[in-house]
Amino acid sequence: MAIKLRVLISDSKAYPPTALCPVNSATPTRVKNDLFEGEVSVFVRGFDGEGASGDGGVYFDKRDDMTYGIVVRGRFLDNPTADDVVFGNVFESPIRDSLPWGTSLATKFMYFIDPTLELDLYADKPWALSPAVATMNHLSLRGPKALAEDAEALSADMAATPGPVGAVISEDALGLAGQEDGAHDVSARRRWFSVPENRQALSLQDVDVGTEFSNGVLDFNTLSATLPRPFTMSFPLLRYWDGQAVTYVCRRRVPAGESPVKAEGVYWAVAFEIIDEDARSQLEKRGGKVQSAVEGESSSVTGETAGTSVAPGEAEAASSDDID
Repeated sequence: MAIKLRVLISDSKAYPPTALCPVNSATPTRVKNDLFEGEVSVFVRGFDGEGASGDGGVYFDKRDDMTYGIVVRGRFLDNPTADDVVFGNVFESPIRDSLPWGTSLATKFMYFIDPTLELDLYADKPWALSPAVATMNHLSLRGPKALAEDAEALSADMAATPGPVGAVISEDALGLAGQEDGAHDVSARRRWFSVPENRQALSLQDVDVGTEFSNGVLDFNTLSATLPRPFTMSFPLLRYWDGQAVTYVCRRRVPAGESPVKAEGVYWAVAFEIIDEDARSQLEKRGGKVQSAVEGESSSVTGETAGTSVAPGEAEAASSDDID
């Protein structure tokens, strides 16, 4: 049976996310704050939780090997470089005392998959973040010149082919960095932007940025991780849930030694919360507590929290109204 979830998104205060986000909608949700303006779409295969808005076919028809995706388009308003913008998971409470067996090995695998990753799972507020331009599954960067060309091309046939912007991001990033040969190559883009100097040399001022983060390992509906072929192993993750949401943030890089788990500097955030009564009851029987960003919805019982939050990054190698 699918575990009931809801997805929360940034409002005028980017972090923590507190506004209900439609899931599987063909219409993106607008977000705007002091640092970012754009639109966000969240897709979860088989989603039957709060805010369900369609079957997600507009996305999964093109990403049939994925179980969920976060698609964002917009502009950063503080004129960062590509090195300044990081993306990943953050947690408000410690998880160090209850990390599952194999975490050390999993961390090494994560570094192998994403050598740009930085993390501290043993902090009071744990985090795992990578440069967004290097870690995203798909990335589009369109500068003023390209946008002008796009507008000219679109104006000729928009009346004949009306419709929403595509649900997926088409890879087109390295052209802005002067690497035309690899402009549509995901692997080439990740290699190029794994070098700090290359990221630092690219300004994102007045650039339309499209990012797509997706995952085919973690199933949010069953809270399980299934290894890709040729493996057939599946791991239940609900037993490690400690009541926290799985929160993704895109934020400005903080100075070395400073915690990135804070509202200041966040561009946008998306949180996946469990609202399933059976799952919450099991948590409370273990002496745990539900921690919600929505005011008045957290609950707890006496005792120590058991288990840990489930970070998708660690498991892996219908509304059109503005939110202002």
